[in-house]
Amino acid sequence: MREFTYVAINKRGKSSSGKLLAKNSKEAKENLQVKGLTPLKLKAVGNSQNGQKKVANESTNNQSKGKVIGKGSQKGERLGLEFLKRLHELHNSGMPIAESVKLLNLRLSDPYQKEIAGKLWKELAEGRTLSRAMRLLPQYFSESSTFVVEAGEATGNLAPILAKIILHIEEKREIKNKVLSSMTYPVFVGTVAFGVVLFFLFFLLPQIEEMLDSLGGELNMMAKVLINGSNLVLTFGPFVLIGILVGGGALYRWSKSDKGGVLFDQNLLRIPLFGDIFYLSEMFQLSSLLSTLIWSGIGLTENLRLCEKTIKNRFLRSQFRSARALVNEGKSLPDALRKYKFMPLMQLDVIEVGEKTGNLGNSIEDSSRSFRTRLTKRIKVMTTLVSGSALGFAFSLVAIVAISIVTSIFQVSKSISY
Repeated sequence: MREFTYVAINKRGKSSSGKLLAKNSKEAKENLQVKGLTPLKLKAVGNSQNGQKKVANESTNNQSKGKVIGKGSQKGERLGLEFLKRLHELHNSGMPIAESVKLLNLRLSDPYQKEIAGKLWKELAEGRTLSRAMRLLPQYFSESSTFVVEAGEATGNLAPILAKIILHIEEKREIKNKVLSSMTYPVFVGTVAFGVVLFFLFFLLPQIEEMLDSLGGELNMMAKVLINGSNLVLTFGPFVLIGILVGGGALYRWSKSDKGGVLFDQNLLRIPLFGDIFYLSEMFQLSSLLSTLIWSGIGLTENLRLCEKTIKNRFLRSQFRSARALVNEGKSLPDALRKYKFMPLMQLDVIEVGEKTGNLGNSIEDSSRSFRTRLTKRIKVMTTLVSGSALGFAFSLVAIVAISIVTSIFQVSKSISY
């Protein structure tokens, strides 16, 4: 009989370590499995008996050799989401979480995905929990996600927790992509229109003016205004550009200060149409995360602390921080938010009813769906208005320039014919 040391996890994902006697490593594994344990690391005293350590070391040698991914980047969030989806599929089918990570480490071919699996497996093989291992990869997993996973490990209910995290991240990314895509077309149309107008003003109109002068004609009043305007731009444009850059730099520096940042973000919320989109986007992401954290069993105090970090608008973050302080002092969540007018009264009433009936998580989830519906409608309205306005503005500019050119040429040709 030989003595073995082991690190293993039970069916609930909790790790344990110890020693046992067995003839060989195969018998040692079987003895652990009889006890309901899945071995992560098994070693004969004085002699390694299995490849667990080898697998962990191989994972670190197969890490991605690409560019370093920064914390909070879009690419890192996407890669982390893809990994969580694969992990959830395996774990939800009945495979223990450590075995799922180990299998992904062996099967994944994408270098970034393999890096995630390799680093997680190395930590799990040393007896650490999944949530603790995820905290070592902040470029892929947010702090709130790791806390939710930790809560799932404590309750032994990790599969539905992973599903909740995946749904929250997917919804957040979907809304963000909708906002960005809704701005793509208007920006494209405006850029093209601006380029066409510049071409007419600084290249085509001057040539037409020279041609008309040689024929004894002249541009009409509208064309002259455009020409004079373009000359003014050429003369004073550099000074105006310098002024804009200096003013923009000063505004940027002011917006990065504590007080200036709060005021700047507060004014962003007052921009017609766009302000509503900024506000609803923040409320949707906040309420979605809040309901996920409550559903996972995390206490309200810690829950609110994590949620505060996800609020990007500094004015809303300061309001939420003040409301959170009142909750810590014993005030109810809806009353604290109501004092600072953080959410619409209708949503606060729904949350208050949920708090009184013990269904706070469900009521906040309902509010999250309401914010998402309103946000989607606002994005559609904004897309329609901005796209139509940009297109109309572009056509108007091009039409004015074109009409000026055509009428001027027509007047000259008419005078020549006479």
